[in-house]
Amino acid sequence: MLGTTKKTPAELQQEFYSKPLYLSYSALSKMMYSPSLFYRHYVLQQKEEKLDSYLIDGKVVHCLLLDDGSFDKQFLLMPASLPGDSIRKVVDKIFEVHINAGTSEVSALQQYPQDILDTLKEINLHQSLKTDAQRLDKILTEEGKSYFEFLKIKGDKNLLDSETMQRCNEAVTAIRSNELCSALLGLVKHEMENIDVFNEIPMASEPFEDSFSFGLKGVLDNVKIDYDRKTLYVNDLKTTGKTIVDFKETIEYFNYWAQMAIYERLAKEAFKELLTEEWVIEFHFVVVDKYNQVYPFKVSRETMDLWQQQLEMKLIEFQWHYREKRYELPYQFALSNVIL
Repeated sequence: MLGTTKKTPAELQQEFYSKPLYLSYSALSKMMYSPSLFYRHYVLQQKEEKLDSYLIDGKVVHCLLLDDGSFDKQFLLMPASLPGDSIRKVVDKIFEVHINAGTSEVSALQQYPQDILDTLKEINLHQSLKTDAQRLDKILTEEGKSYFEFLKIKGDKNLLDSETMQRCNEAVTAIRSNELCSALLGLVKHEMENIDVFNEIPMASEPFEDSFSFGLKGVLDNVKIDYDRKTLYVNDLKTTGKTIVDFKETIEYFNYWAQMAIYERLAKEAFKELLTEEWVIEFHFVVVDKYNQVYPFKVSRETMDLWQQQLEMKLIEFQWHYREKRYELPYQFALSNVIL
């Protein structure tokens, strides 16, 4: 756009540090994987626009099961299958060319033959074919053309193919059919039950003046308040491409333990007037796996205490990176504390 000046890294960093920071699980997890990844994503605002397939599945299941009415705002269902990754990569590039051209004329994918050929050469795709016509035929498929047209109308929505939609609907059915999980999530409420159910609740806690210069934030999937049992249930819905047998390993790999530990701190702050001494909090991961096996993993008090200790250590490490403005290496490496 004319008149728009791109901000320098120094300006973006100044802008990042000029605002109060509320740390989410996803931000902390990025820092744990790679401080430089956190820096690029949150400070330099170099964010990945494409969601991985397992994240798409999770968002769809959440919308269908817990957040009625939000599906149409977030997703657009395609009538045909999405093209393969290689075609999508090329068409995404051509769509950027289309957007940057700033023209109001109606354009189709086949109207960008040279841009397609340049992109194929740039990513070294289909270069073994003898002619440009053969290379164009690989991209100008009916699926490729359809995908380009949907990019023009989707806006910020994520595109879904029918296969993904069917898979997510089956997962939702499996969860609803599981009596234990359905009751835990409050999907079916009986007249005599004295409960309240809240889904997709945004929460935040203010910065800790005595310890950390940032607050915490998160969106809790599901909270059920059972007044008769004096129990607050905090439930996090997870989809996994593995099996429920492997979920303990998945918790470690994706740092889900940190997410649940953050949720406990947020829930205790948000419901502190309710949580008197006779009340308890129960935490569950409600998991549906690739075979639509469903199981509610309860988090024991001993495990949560351990996760809180681990979270405290990670928050201390995050505080160091944040205050020192150093993101080139993980904490222990930055302090040269790693010796083989």
